[in-house]
Amino acid sequence: MEVSMGNSDEPAKYDPDKKTSSMQQQQMLDNKDIEKIQDVKGVKNVSPVRSAAIDYIEGTNGEKYVFSATMTMDDMNIDLETGKKVSQTSNDYEINLAPEYVKSLGFKSSEDIIGKTVKLGASSSLEGKQEVVEAKIVGVRNTSLIQGGMSLMNSALIDKLASINEQGLPDNLKNQYGMAIAEADKDSSKEEINAIKERLSDAGFSSSTVEDEIGMIRNVINAITGVLTMFGAIALLAASFGIINTLYMSVQERTREIGLMKAMGLSSGKVFMIFSFEAALIGFLGSVLGILGAMGVGALVNQVAADSFLKELTGFTLIQFSAPYSAVIILVIMLIAFLAGTLPARRAAKLDPIESLRYE
Repeated sequence: MEVSMGNSDEPAKYDPDKKTSSMQQQQMLDNKDIEKIQDVKGVKNVSPVRSAAIDYIEGTNGEKYVFSATMTMDDMNIDLETGKKVSQTSNDYEINLAPEYVKSLGFKSSEDIIGKTVKLGASSSLEGKQEVVEAKIVGVRNTSLIQGGMSLMNSALIDKLASINEQGLPDNLKNQYGMAIAEADKDSSKEEINAIKERLSDAGFSSSTVEDEIGMIRNVINAITGVLTMFGAIALLAASFGIINTLYMSVQERTREIGLMKAMGLSSGKVFMIFSFEAALIGFLGSVLGILGAMGVGALVNQVAADSFLKELTGFTLIQFSAPYSAVIILVIMLIAFLAGTLPARRAAKLDPIESLRYE
């Protein structure tokens, strides 16, 4: 769970006259806050994430761009287009770069930038003195739903940049963090997690979990599903008229056959049931084929999503199918098809056998 107090397609060019500190735009956590979070009932461990304000990033072409990055955790799944994840145990300064910076910094491709060095400008928050730090690009990220494909730094680099930001500051303003990762017991229930979040809120901290982020994604998916359901309902209405037309034509073409069946003693009720059954069968076959097709498309979409923008969400399935829900859909469509077939079935049941046998 992430705890804190209280990005475009192309990077913006750096303007030294408009330089701002991202650390001054948000309320930071200090060591006392980390201790408070650790003391919250249900919190097992707290890992503070240090923040650093970066003025710009500069590549081989000498152009400077506004730049921001965050630190990644060792156990976080990172979706990379190319290269490797930054190492938290390395003393080298490493970056997983956001894809929109590759060409802006003067590199031909994501593969071309791997192993190359870029310059990062950082300033003292108090004195304004700017220093340049060189860092190696070890990977290029894919854009994702989580963190939007933001650039990532290893702890060695973020510590160096933060130390530049903190030059001249009193000790009580040093070692501040943008957020902290609070871990609960892995067996904690959803109710227990919510209780921990409430305790953190009471202590003055805002918090969110991966489930919260997934919930936001699901809300978007549900909204899209609602729109698609409306289109599906319209398509179902159009299909019901198609069933009516098909069965009317069937009655018309089988008039002599119906007359023969009634002449041989088949009751009007049974004739009605024959055509009603045909309508329900059309609905059954159509719904089963539709669901099987949707499952195939859904499996393909899930695979593409899992290999790209949802790679960080291990175990998350974008499109899910429920057997009971699918069975209900089949039954509902069969019912609609049955109701659509009642008019043609009634017409078939009312046919006079003698007139039907004379029909040409």
